[in-house]
Amino acid sequence: MNDESQFSFCSPSSLIQVISHQLNRKMRLLLLLSSALVAVSGSLPHIFMVVVDDWGWADVGYHGAKMASGDSLTPTIDGFVKEGIELNRHYVHMFCTPTRASFQSGRLPIHVVTTLCNPCDENGAIPRNMTGIAAQMKKAGYATHQVGKWDAGMTTPHHTPKGRGYDSSLNYYGHANWMWTESEWLGSENHKGEFPAESIKDFWDTDKPAYHLNGTGYEEYIFRDRMLDILHNHNQSVPLFLQYDSKVAHYPLQAPAEYQNKFTNINQINRRLYYGMVNFLDDQLKNITDTMKELNMWDNTLMVVASDNGGYTQSENGPCNTTTGTGGSDSSDIGHAAACFNGQAGASNWPLRGGKHNVFEGGIRVNAFVSGGYVPEAKRGTKEEGMIHITDWYTTFCSIAGVPAVDPWAASSGLPGIDGLDMWPLLSGRNDTSPRTTILVNKELLIHNNWKYIPPKTVLTGDARGGPQYPNATTATDPIENHKMTCPSEGCLFNLDTDLYETTNVAAQNPDVVKMMQQLMETEKATIWEVPHSDDPKCKATAYSKYGGFYGPWKEI
Repeated sequence: MNDESQFSFCSPSSLIQVISHQLNRKMRLLLLLSSALVAVSGSLPHIFMVVVDDWGWADVGYHGAKMASGDSLTPTIDGFVKEGIELNRHYVHMFCTPTRASFQSGRLPIHVVTTLCNPCDENGAIPRNMTGIAAQMKKAGYATHQVGKWDAGMTTPHHTPKGRGYDSSLNYYGHANWMWTESEWLGSENHKGEFPAESIKDFWDTDKPAYHLNGTGYEEYIFRDRMLDILHNHNQSVPLFLQYDSKVAHYPLQAPAEYQNKFTNINQINRRLYYGMVNFLDDQLKNITDTMKELNMWDNTLMVVASDNGGYTQSENGPCNTTTGTGGSDSSDIGHAAACFNGQAGASNWPLRGGKHNVFEGGIRVNAFVSGGYVPEAKRGTKEEGMIHITDWYTTFCSIAGVPAVDPWAASSGLPGIDGLDMWPLLSGRNDTSPRTTILVNKELLIHNNWKYIPPKTVLTGDARGGPQYPNATTATDPIENHKMTCPSEGCLFNLDTDLYETTNVAAQNPDVVKMMQQLMETEKATIWEVPHSDDPKCKATAYSKYGGFYGPWKEI
């Protein structure tokens, strides 16, 4: 039956539906044709997405961090910001797994995961049947590669980077690993003098353990070499999506001796190592982007950089290890100058309040910017004050690639839809305002426009700002994390336009705003999706029985 014969048997209302259906089908065909033409023309940009780990707000040159000489701690990063767009209100979750799952899935954490998930999590951080950002980019013809921290599940092969659409990956699955042995980091120690015993190796190369690379050098150098290899072997006629998830600057704190030695002026040793790691990151990004420039890729590259949460501001819980010298082998974590594995201290979010694990701005508003030759000239050197969440990059990248940001597989599986909003009209200068106005961070925190609301009786940790020199001599006994407050009967309300440092609770003075925020919070909370998260003992058993003591998928294999 042709289109005309369909119309002859339709009522007026049915006729409208048929016409709408035909138009929608034609629009879809036009969209697919447009995407194909864009890909053929070669105008799709390369995308270099960088997620930094536990990067404090104050720990970057453009926010004031300096070397002993007075020079910037991060001159390369400062240059990116000068030539790009500083994102002054970029939000993430207050710790790593939800932030990373949010970006990879395009969902707000409340619709994917709001808790930390270990590699052995029985359900994986991201539900199996959600389509990842790399799979979307492949639809537009992108080559896709991931390097660094994954922390988004490995339950089945589909949960791995390759299963999510990356052509290759060189990654570790957990929250952190040791940077010479790639042994799983089992969490901060307390007043421990000696290095802990080695554990399961957490190092994976696309579809197998990275046996051949394990113990061959400082992990970030290994990541650098993989990225350089990807760039040098990339087919220039194909757009590249390169995801770099740096180990910098998560615990345990480890940096090559030459980077530690740059900061002997800093007495607080956690801070010294932390600065060494961030300075290393600056050189790492220079190395990668200089290579892009040499290969004539930079002028058509969009680079996005953001931290996964604020810097940690917890107790030192004992001294760092400074006894091992500098003559260690590439296969040992011992013998590479100092290392800090007690507590979690070293970062600063000054002048913001709180830090990692806290709902204050220091925990969830992070260093972020875009740069690269793809940024419109008129927008370079600007600061964007509009609200952006890391989940929005999913939809933004899909928009740039000409791919619909939809996930029918998830929808047919009864899973939440994509939350990300397209930020490219804002960042390219076509729009002046961000499309994002609201973020329900978790059950106890709502941000809407300039307002931030926390319900009554909620206990907030990290209720302090530290100071321009933090951590310092008092950190051992009085870290930011130890400071607490409890929201009163009307809750806590902060006006972020006038009180970015969250010093004054204005709930009592704004009952109408509190009522509005409470109603909006209840509406948003009704959409929360969650499943249980606990470790499956079969995971570690499989690590030894199948992978020779390395982590890897243990279901559907």
